Amino acid sequence: MSGISFTAIDFETANSDVGSVCGVGLVKVRGGRIADKASWLIKPPPGLDHFDPVNTDLHGIRAEDVRNAADWEMSVEGILHFTCEDRLVAYNAPYDANVMCKASHELQLDLPFLDFYCALHLAKSQLKLPKHSLSDVTAALTLPSVEHQGPGSDALACAKVVLAIAAMHRASSVAEIWDAPAATIGRKPQGRRRL
Repeated sequence: MSGISFTAIDFETANSDVGSVCGVGLVKVRGGRIADKASWLIKPPPGLDHFDPVNTDLHGIRAEDVRNAADWEMSVEGILHFTCEDRLVAYNAPYDANVMCKASHELQLDLPFLDFYCALHLAKSQLKLPKHSLSDVTAALTLPSVEHQGPGSDALACAKVVLAIAAMHRASSVAEIWDAPAATIGRKPQGRRRL
């Protein structure tokens, strides 16, 4: 497993609108080991900043918690700085990719080209379970249970799930456990036309 490297990412949202991002968790994996972690609260984009009780019950983040938090524009810079050019892995990659796109669209921000790989899809393909929630999968892999202690808890659990499945297959790269990304966002850099 010496070569597997990626960044696990998880977003929390304030309400049912996927652009209402209010927290992010990031876990950097290098050479098959957790190398760094970061998480912070985010002030949702204007107009998407109301907090629904159902969301707050899930992650514990309230409107008063994000009053002085970084806005989405600053957070995107922080996320891109942390991840560098890593492949991103999320437990429900299409959803997390959509959060990043929608929040950026709300503020008319351009995103670089990013691939998102789906740990949920990986778990479904590798583990025969009746349900594949993150807590079900961590239990099946005998990993520590997922406890919401901030936006980074699901990203950490996601990274551990991927590492456990990679170890089962002696995989040394993301390409060995996924055929293709589950979602791709942003724009590919354009090459120069030759004259």
